[in-house]
Amino acid sequence: VFAHRFMAIATHMGDVLQRTAISTNIRDRLDFSCALFDLNAGLVANAPHIPVHLGAMAKSVAAVAHAHPQPLPGDAFVTNDPAGGGSHLPDITVVTPVHDDAGALRFWVASRGHHAEIGGATPGSMPPFSTSIEQEGVVLRAELLTRAGPLEHETIMARLQHGPFPSRAPAENIADLEAQLAANRRGVALLRSLCERYGVQVVEAYMGHIQDDACAAVTSAIAALPDGSSTATEHLDDGTALA
Repeated sequence: VFAHRFMAIATHMGDVLQRTAISTNIRDRLDFSCALFDLNAGLVANAPHIPVHLGAMAKSVAAVAHAHPQPLPGDAFVTNDPAGGGSHLPDITVVTPVHDDAGALRFWVASRGHHAEIGGATPGSMPPFSTSIEQEGVVLRAELLTRAGPLEHETIMARLQHGPFPSRAPAENIADLEAQLAANRRGVALLRSLCERYGVQVVEAYMGHIQDDACAAVTSAIAALPDGSSTATEHLDDGTALA
């Protein structure tokens, strides 16, 4: 029951993000992901979005938690740093803490969306022959997006327009970040509602039960694999072998 409740919250977050974003990547291609995390940035539930996002998003949440160990209610942070859980720079993650009624930090929610533009030497922010991260675009390293209130427009706009290869469409970035922020706030509200109904301790306990069950399932699957070594080879379009 709780697994479905947590999954439903992540799904609702995704619905909000899809309907409020202006980027074709997010709205039409559905290149986004939303998820819930425990106090220690451990993944609890994710909607069936983009797997590569979900495999790395916990690292982004952990990087934000490390950089901002005492976030305030209403805060939110933004990151696309590959050294802190990011993938390529167009995938921007918004991370929001979830506090209880007493103001204590309890959980995290996050959403990651593929922005159409984040700067770089070529449009699309993925130049194939870049030799430095700056050539791929603007790097956001666990930076403050909101401080207990509205989005920090001037600060974020300045960051998007900074560096040798700034974003070509910062206004669109801001719009999509606001959509991600709205999705996260929906997740915060639904998690707080769940805590009001069952109590924070019960919600935390069932997050742990779900993680324990997932651990047992993966351990069992690995144990079923035969001993020994295995190899496989696939080829790229130009014939290059991946072995």
